[in-house]
Amino acid sequence: MLRFPLLGVPVSIHWSFLFVAVFGLGVYSGWEIAAWTGAVLIAVLLHESGHAFTAKAFGASPVSITLFALGGFTSWAAPTTLGPGRRFIVSAAGSAVGIAAGLGVIALSRSGAFDGVPDLVWVFLQSFVWAGLVWGILNWIPILPLDGGHMLQHALEMVTPTKAAPIARWISVVTGVAVVATAFYFGETFLAIFVAMITFMGFREGRSETPRARPAPRVEEPPDTEPPVFPI
Repeated sequence: MLRFPLLGVPVSIHWSFLFVAVFGLGVYSGWEIAAWTGAVLIAVLLHESGHAFTAKAFGASPVSITLFALGGFTSWAAPTTLGPGRRFIVSAAGSAVGIAAGLGVIALSRSGAFDGVPDLVWVFLQSFVWAGLVWGILNWIPILPLDGGHMLQHALEMVTPTKAAPIARWISVVTGVAVVATAFYFGETFLAIFVAMITFMGFREGRSETPRARPAPRVEEPPDTEPPVFPI
Protein backbone atom coordinates (compact mmCIF):
# COMPACT_ATOMS: atom_id res chain seq x y z
CA MET A 1 0.00 0.00 0.00
CA LEU A 2 1.46 3.35 -1.09
CA ARG A 3 0.43 6.30 1.09
CA PHE A 4 1.02 10.03 0.64
CA PRO A 5 -0.77 13.34 1.34
CA LEU A 6 -2.36 15.35 -1.48
CA LEU A 7 -2.92 18.94 -0.38
CA GLY A 8 -3.79 17.72 3.09
CA VAL A 9 -5.91 14.75 1.98
CA PRO A 10 -4.43 11.30 2.77
CA VAL A 11 -4.20 9.10 -0.33
CA SER A 12 -3.74 5.31 -0.25
CA ILE A 13 -3.00 3.30 -3.40
CA HIS A 14 -3.41 -0.45 -3.04
CA TRP A 15 -1.15 -2.72 -5.08
CA SER A 16 -4.26 -4.18 -6.74
CA PHE A 17 -4.64 -0.94 -8.70
CA LEU A 18 -1.95 -2.33 -11.01
CA PHE A 19 -4.67 -4.68 -12.27
CA VAL A 20 -5.69 -1.81 -14.55
CA ALA A 21 -2.64 -2.66 -16.68
CA VAL A 22 -4.49 -5.79 -17.83
CA PHE A 23 -6.97 -3.63 -19.74
CA GLY A 24 -4.14 -2.25 -21.82
CA LEU A 25 -3.00 -5.67 -23.01
CA GLY A 26 -3.80 -6.34 -26.64
CA VAL A 27 -3.80 -2.61 -27.34
CA TYR A 28 -0.41 -1.58 -25.99
CA SER A 29 2.88 -3.31 -25.32
CA GLY A 30 6.11 -2.70 -23.42
CA TRP A 31 6.44 0.80 -22.00
CA GLU A 32 3.09 1.72 -23.50
CA ILE A 33 1.46 -0.44 -20.82
CA ALA A 34 3.25 1.65 -18.19
CA ALA A 35 2.07 4.87 -19.88
CA TRP A 36 -1.52 3.56 -19.97
CA THR A 37 -1.42 2.55 -16.31
CA GLY A 38 0.10 5.87 -15.22
CA ALA A 39 -2.47 7.86 -17.19
CA VAL A 40 -5.38 5.94 -15.67
CA LEU A 41 -3.88 6.33 -12.20
CA ILE A 42 -3.69 10.10 -12.57
CA ALA A 43 -7.18 10.29 -14.09
CA VAL A 44 -8.74 8.24 -11.28
CA LEU A 45 -6.87 10.27 -8.67
CA LEU A 46 -8.19 13.48 -10.24
CA HIS A 47 -11.70 12.00 -10.23
CA GLU A 48 -11.52 11.15 -6.54
CA SER A 49 -9.91 14.51 -5.78
CA GLY A 50 -12.98 16.16 -7.27
CA HIS A 51 -15.13 14.30 -4.73
CA ALA A 52 -12.69 14.83 -1.87
CA PHE A 53 -11.99 18.54 -2.18
CA THR A 54 -15.64 19.37 -2.87
CA ALA A 55 -16.68 17.45 0.25
CA LYS A 56 -13.90 19.15 2.21
CA ALA A 57 -15.06 22.57 0.99
CA PHE A 58 -18.52 21.73 2.38
CA GLY A 59 -17.04 20.94 5.79
CA ALA A 60 -16.61 17.16 5.65
CA SER A 61 -13.62 15.95 7.68
CA PRO A 62 -11.36 14.07 7.78
CA VAL A 63 -11.48 13.23 4.08
CA SER A 64 -9.39 10.43 2.54
CA ILE A 65 -8.92 8.82 -0.88
CA THR A 66 -8.27 5.14 -1.59
CA LEU A 67 -7.42 3.68 -5.00
CA PHE A 68 -7.59 -0.05 -5.66
CA ALA A 69 -8.37 -2.52 -8.46
CA LEU A 70 -10.57 -0.92 -11.13
CA GLY A 71 -11.14 2.39 -9.34
CA GLY A 72 -11.32 4.03 -5.95
CA PHE A 73 -13.44 5.77 -3.36
CA THR A 74 -13.48 8.89 -1.24
CA SER A 75 -14.64 8.77 2.37
CA TRP A 76 -14.95 10.94 5.43
CA ALA A 77 -15.87 10.39 9.06
CA ALA A 78 -19.44 10.67 10.29
CA PRO A 79 -21.32 12.60 11.43
CA THR A 80 -21.54 15.01 8.54
CA THR A 81 -23.86 17.93 7.94
CA LEU A 82 -23.99 17.46 4.18
CA GLY A 83 -27.57 17.53 2.97
CA PRO A 84 -28.78 15.88 -0.25
CA GLY A 85 -28.13 19.01 -2.32
CA ARG A 86 -24.49 19.14 -1.33
CA ARG A 87 -24.13 15.39 -1.65
CA PHE A 88 -25.43 15.71 -5.21
CA ILE A 89 -22.71 18.25 -5.96
CA VAL A 90 -20.03 16.07 -4.36
CA SER A 91 -21.20 13.09 -6.42
CA ALA A 92 -21.08 15.12 -9.64
CA ALA A 93 -17.71 16.73 -8.91
CA GLY A 94 -15.57 13.66 -9.62
CA SER A 95 -16.61 13.21 -13.24
CA ALA A 96 -16.77 16.98 -13.73
CA VAL A 97 -13.06 17.26 -12.92
CA GLY A 98 -12.18 14.31 -15.16
CA ILE A 99 -14.23 15.63 -18.08
CA ALA A 100 -12.73 19.11 -17.72
CA ALA A 101 -9.21 17.66 -17.65
CA GLY A 102 -9.90 15.49 -20.71
CA LEU A 103 -11.32 18.43 -22.66
CA GLY A 104 -8.32 20.50 -21.61
CA VAL A 105 -5.91 17.95 -23.06
CA ILE A 106 -7.93 17.81 -26.31
CA ALA A 107 -7.87 21.61 -26.58
CA LEU A 108 -4.11 21.72 -26.02
CA SER A 109 -3.62 18.98 -28.60
CA ARG A 110 -5.64 20.85 -31.22
CA SER A 111 -3.64 24.00 -30.51
CA GLY A 112 -0.45 22.16 -31.42
CA ALA A 113 0.93 22.08 -27.89
CA PHE A 114 1.90 18.43 -28.23
CA ASP A 115 3.26 18.50 -31.78
CA GLY A 116 6.44 16.49 -32.08
CA VAL A 117 6.14 14.69 -28.75
CA PRO A 118 7.30 11.04 -28.62
CA ASP A 119 4.79 8.29 -29.39
CA LEU A 120 4.89 7.16 -25.76
CA VAL A 121 3.64 10.59 -24.68
CA TRP A 122 0.77 10.28 -27.16
CA VAL A 123 -0.16 6.93 -25.62
CA PHE A 124 -0.22 8.59 -22.20
CA LEU A 125 -2.33 11.53 -23.42
CA GLN A 126 -4.81 9.35 -25.29
CA SER A 127 -5.16 7.06 -22.28
CA PHE A 128 -5.68 10.03 -19.98
CA VAL A 129 -8.39 11.50 -22.22
CA TRP A 130 -10.18 8.14 -22.36
CA ALA A 131 -10.01 7.60 -18.59
CA GLY A 132 -10.96 11.17 -17.73
CA LEU A 133 -13.43 12.16 -20.42
CA VAL A 134 -15.08 8.97 -21.63
CA TRP A 135 -15.26 7.26 -18.25
CA GLY A 136 -16.36 10.54 -16.66
CA ILE A 137 -19.36 10.72 -18.98
CA LEU A 138 -20.23 7.04 -18.50
CA ASN A 139 -19.99 7.49 -14.75
CA TRP A 140 -22.87 9.97 -14.85
CA ILE A 141 -25.27 7.29 -16.12
CA PRO A 142 -27.93 6.86 -13.38
CA ILE A 143 -26.88 3.37 -12.30
CA LEU A 144 -25.91 2.62 -8.71
CA PRO A 145 -23.16 2.58 -7.54
CA LEU A 146 -21.92 4.95 -10.27
CA ASP A 147 -21.85 8.66 -9.49
CA GLY A 148 -24.92 9.13 -11.67
CA GLY A 149 -26.86 6.69 -9.52
CA HIS A 150 -25.99 8.61 -6.38
CA MET A 151 -26.77 11.92 -8.05
CA LEU A 152 -30.21 10.51 -8.86
CA GLN A 153 -30.74 9.29 -5.30
CA HIS A 154 -29.65 12.60 -3.75
CA ALA A 155 -31.94 14.51 -6.13
CA LEU A 156 -34.84 12.27 -5.11
CA GLU A 157 -33.99 12.78 -1.43
CA MET A 158 -34.73 16.48 -1.89
CA VAL A 159 -38.25 15.58 -3.08
CA THR A 160 -39.17 12.38 -1.25
CA PRO A 161 -36.59 11.50 1.42
CA THR A 162 -38.24 8.27 2.58
CA LYS A 163 -38.75 6.79 -0.89
CA ALA A 164 -35.59 8.06 -2.59
CA ALA A 165 -33.50 4.92 -2.07
CA PRO A 166 -35.95 2.33 -3.47
CA ILE A 167 -36.95 4.57 -6.37
CA ALA A 168 -33.31 5.20 -7.26
CA ARG A 169 -32.56 1.48 -6.98
CA TRP A 170 -35.27 0.48 -9.45
CA ILE A 171 -34.47 3.28 -11.89
CA SER A 172 -30.88 2.07 -11.68
CA VAL A 173 -31.92 -1.48 -12.55
CA VAL A 174 -34.07 -0.39 -15.51
CA THR A 175 -31.29 1.85 -16.81
CA GLY A 176 -28.71 -0.88 -16.33
CA VAL A 177 -30.79 -3.41 -18.26
CA ALA A 178 -31.28 -0.90 -21.08
CA VAL A 179 -27.55 -0.16 -21.28
CA VAL A 180 -26.66 -3.87 -21.22
CA ALA A 181 -29.13 -4.63 -24.01
CA THR A 182 -27.85 -1.72 -26.09
CA ALA A 183 -24.23 -2.73 -25.56
CA PHE A 184 -24.95 -6.31 -26.64
CA TYR A 185 -26.85 -5.06 -29.68
CA PHE A 186 -23.81 -3.08 -30.84
CA GLY A 187 -21.42 -5.92 -30.08
CA GLU A 188 -19.85 -4.28 -27.00
CA THR A 189 -19.73 -7.48 -24.96
CA PHE A 190 -17.21 -6.28 -22.39
CA LEU A 191 -19.21 -3.11 -21.69
CA ALA A 192 -22.39 -5.16 -21.36
CA ILE A 193 -20.82 -7.54 -18.85
CA PHE A 194 -19.26 -4.67 -16.91
CA VAL A 195 -22.53 -2.73 -16.63
CA ALA A 196 -24.41 -5.91 -15.71
CA MET A 197 -21.94 -6.53 -12.87
CA ILE A 198 -22.19 -3.05 -11.39
CA THR A 199 -25.98 -2.97 -11.79
CA PHE A 200 -26.32 -6.24 -9.91
CA MET A 201 -23.89 -5.06 -7.25
CA GLY A 202 -25.79 -1.81 -6.72
CA PHE A 203 -29.14 -3.61 -6.51
CA ARG A 204 -27.84 -6.19 -4.05
CA GLU A 205 -26.19 -3.56 -1.87
CA GLY A 206 -29.36 -1.49 -1.86
CA ARG A 207 -31.44 -4.44 -0.67
CA SER A 208 -29.02 -5.64 2.00
CA GLU A 209 -27.95 -2.36 3.54
CA THR A 210 -29.41 0.85 4.81
CA PRO A 211 -29.05 3.36 1.96
CA ARG A 212 -25.70 5.09 2.21
CA ALA A 213 -23.25 6.89 0.02
CA ARG A 214 -21.11 4.79 -2.20
CA PRO A 215 -17.43 4.78 -2.62
CA ALA A 216 -16.62 5.59 -6.20
CA PRO A 217 -15.00 4.33 -9.06
CA ARG A 218 -16.75 6.24 -7.34
CA VAL A 219 -17.50 7.72 -3.83
CA GLU A 220 -18.45 10.67 -1.87
CA GLU A 221 -19.64 9.65 1.54
CA PRO A 222 -18.17 7.88 4.52
CA PRO A 223 -18.59 4.13 4.57
CA ASP A 224 -20.34 2.82 7.67
CA THR A 225 -19.25 -0.73 6.92
CA GLU A 226 -16.39 -2.37 5.06
CA PRO A 227 -15.31 -0.54 1.86
CA PRO A 228 -16.97 -1.88 -1.28
CA VAL A 229 -15.17 -4.59 -3.16
CA PHE A 230 -15.89 -2.99 -6.51
CA PRO A 231 -14.88 0.60 -7.20
CA ILE A 232 -16.04 3.29 -9.45
